[in-house]
Amino acid sequence: MTTKLHQAACRRPFTACSAYKPSVVQHAARLRVAPPVQALQQFQQVDNSNGTPGLSRRQLIGAAGFLAASAASFGPPMPARAFQEVPDGFKGQVDRLDGYSFIYPEQWAPVTSSGNDIFLRNPFNVDQNLFVDISSPSSSQYTSVMDLGSPEDAAARILDQYLNKEFMSTRIGIKRTGEVLGAGSRQGMDGKTYYDIEVRMASYASRNPYVATQGEVMSQYGLEWDRHLLTTLGVANKRLYELRVQTGNATYEQDKPVFDAIKNSFKVVEVEQK
Repeated sequence: MTTKLHQAACRRPFTACSAYKPSVVQHAARLRVAPPVQALQQFQQVDNSNGTPGLSRRQLIGAAGFLAASAASFGPPMPARAFQEVPDGFKGQVDRLDGYSFIYPEQWAPVTSSGNDIFLRNPFNVDQNLFVDISSPSSSQYTSVMDLGSPEDAAARILDQYLNKEFMSTRIGIKRTGEVLGAGSRQGMDGKTYYDIEVRMASYASRNPYVATQGEVMSQYGLEWDRHLLTTLGVANKRLYELRVQTGNATYEQDKPVFDAIKNSFKVVEVEQK
């Protein structure tokens, strides 16, 4: 999934990717969304005054329209040349060299020092970011995302990665917990199979880590952070592609249309080998 689950990962600077505004490759997502009219009405009523900074009402409405259009476009796979306008409040990201594309909130900014193929963050909310990671071409021989097993198998591996590697802490009095909230597969408009996985992670810190006994340490925990991690997996060019979106749990439900639009827009394509 992440670079730690593979021998190496692509390390290409952000400048190798091309950002654009007019359009982005779009594929259908078989998700449970409201009918188009209901979806737009629902999110036009959203008041973001108490929500996450940086995710605006305009983006929520644009995301609702994107999801409604995706839900209405079920049918035979569409040709790779099919494009759709980027929703209002979003930008499109296309990497023609590595073969993927997606949309993201227009004010999110690139971070060039992350080590991922691309990393974007919300400058108004430190809990919100996304990245794309790609397995090494020299060590990957994937034919489909189903090579990972079932969506539940892939979710179990991701959760283990989070608990035992990525989010593991050596600090005294720190406790990390995680649970898989959802794991499923869907077919995109390109005919490819994608896995969507949702994990909730939380970190607790002892209010008094230096008390005499471990039992006392464990009984005095307070919440440090609580996050949703949304992962979409796809395969192209014999490589595994991972799009991961992170956000805080407190405003996840309110901003969910935006995150759904991001992950549903993620598309991987075959590139010509030179």
